[in-house]
Order: sequence, then structure tokens, then C-alpha cells
Amino acid sequence: MSISDKNQELEVLTCDDKLLWDTWLSMFHFPTLTVADELGLFSLLDQAPATAQEVARNLSLGSRATEGLLGVMASLGYLVQLNGKFHLTQVSQTFLLPHSPYYWGGILHFIRENPLSHSSLLEAFQNDRANIYNKKDVWETHEVDEEKAKAFTRHMHSQTVSPAIGAASKGDFSNVKHLLDVGGGSGAFCFALAQRYPQIHCTILELPTIGKIAKEYIAEAGLSDRVDTCVGDFFKDPFPAGYDAVLFSNIFHDWGWEKCLYLAKQSFEALPNGGRIYLHEILLADTKDSPLIATSFSLCLFWVTEGKQFSAAELEQLLQEAGFEEILIVQTYGYYSLVSARKP
Repeated sequence: MSISDKNQELEVLTCDDKLLWDTWLSMFHFPTLTVADELGLFSLLDQAPATAQEVARNLSLGSRATEGLLGVMASLGYLVQLNGKFHLTQVSQTFLLPHSPYYWGGILHFIRENPLSHSSLLEAFQNDRANIYNKKDVWETHEVDEEKAKAFTRHMHSQTVSPAIGAASKGDFSNVKHLLDVGGGSGAFCFALAQRYPQIHCTILELPTIGKIAKEYIAEAGLSDRVDTCVGDFFKDPFPAGYDAVLFSNIFHDWGWEKCLYLAKQSFEALPNGGRIYLHEILLADTKDSPLIATSFSLCLFWVTEGKQFSAAELEQLLQEAGFEEILIVQTYGYYSLVSARKP
């Protein structure tokens, strides 16, 4: 190929490679956040804003490492630099301080201990199954390994606390008296409901190990009189009776269509006429190609569980097939939506 031919090829280039750069270097974003958390960067700056030199001295870091750490955290929006000193942003103050009730520590610590790798994701794709625990079923693993169960519950608690408050605020639970939270984990969603709706009593339906852990969260929240637990396998045991609402928060996305339809039908059978089902999820577009958070979360679930994110249309179809009517979808908090329906 002559030089003139090469120049002609360059002339017809109609786009740049920014997207590739953005995608490639995004691999450093979350690990840098987990490192900043482990080093105590946010707690340090919570005490007082600091210069790069002060951060380096307090965290025992070199100048190049400090510049890289602070640069990425500021570029992402977790810090802001004013007059040479780095300050926490509102997001960091809310979600990255260990003493905050909204601390994302459970997620940060879980991913720190279970990092995603190219080989792990490739293996999951090739085998068409989750492999976060070296091909072992995630739920069975939690039942035999309490430490893993505790770590995963902390992860889900961090993920649920804030969206649950949003759902309790924007969703309609005003006529609910007794709610069954299926696979409710720590009970974070129940806590938000109990604090906003004084008439609600919630029960968390969980496997034995997680149910035991949930009792600790309930006691710590001081809600033992409003929230309790029930041990059961929701794919093997019938749902307990006496509830006028059934909640699935981040549960349907763990399973495939047939299992979700089974759960919807089980809920329909257990509920009285007029009872309601609630699904709390991040929704895919009907085209399944956006938004980015939903498509990425779907891929995360592919790595961890046997599920994926659903679109609003898919969840509507599931609920209608189970017999529910009056389906309502409300965007509640961040990327989350609450889908609800009524048993006629």
C-alpha cells in the first residue's frame, strides 16, 4: 500500500476513538473507589479538607499515587478541589462515610473480595452460567458459608437502603397492613416501610442462614415489634397466608422467566382479593439496549445469578399472566422503579 493510499484511508475516518478510551479506562474507576475507601480517604477528608501533600502524608502515599487517586476521585465527582484543598462532595458525604446509614461499604467490600476479571466473565459467557463462587450456586453457598452470606447481605443492604426509602415515599402502600417481603435479606425495605407507614407489619421470608442474619439487622434497627422473619424456600414452600401485600425487591432479576412467573402465581394464590404485589427493580428499555446502567446491571446478574434485568413490558406480561390487574409503574429513586398490581 502506498503512502497516498494510507492518507486516503485516514481522510475517510468519520469518527474518533473516544468511546474506546472511555470504556477501556473505566476499568479503573470502581477499583480506585474501593481502594480510596480501604485507605480511609473519605474519612480523612470528612475531618477536614486537605491538600494533596496532606493527604499523602496522612495516608502514607507517594506523591504520584496521591495525584492519581485524588485525580480520579475528583474527575468522577466524589471530591472537589477548592483553593488547593480537596473536599468531599454531597455524594461522598452521604454514601462513602462508614458512619453514614447510607454507606455503600457492603458493596465496596464485597466486590473488593470478589473482583470481576476477564477470564471469569468469559467463562460465564461460555458456560452460560454464573461463576462468582467458582461455579457454585450462590444461594446454596450462602446456606453453608455464613461468612459469605453475611458479606452478601451487607452488599444487598447497602444497595437497598436508599432506594427503599424512595420507594416507600413515592410508592403507594397506604392500604397495606401485613406485607410479606420475599427474599428480603437484611430487611432494609421493610425498615423504610415501617418508618413511613405506622400501620404496616412486615415479615421477611428467607432461607435459614439469611433469616438468622436478618434478625440481627432488625434488632439493630429497633423494629422487632414491626418486622419479623419467616423461614422458607420460596420455590419449594407455599407462601404463608395472612398477608395483603407481597414484595419482591431485587428478586425477579435473579431468575429466568418461568421461575418469575411461578413466583407471581404463588403470590396471586396467597393474596386475598384486592391484595397487591410489588416489584422493585431497575428497568430495561423495551429494546433491551438501554439504559447503560440497566444493561450493565443485567450483565452483573449474569455473572452472579441466573437472572437479568426485565423491561416494564416484560414485568407487565408476567403479572398479567399470573392474573393481576391495575398494573402501575412509578419511578422512585435513582435508577429504580416500583411496579405494582392488584389481585381482582
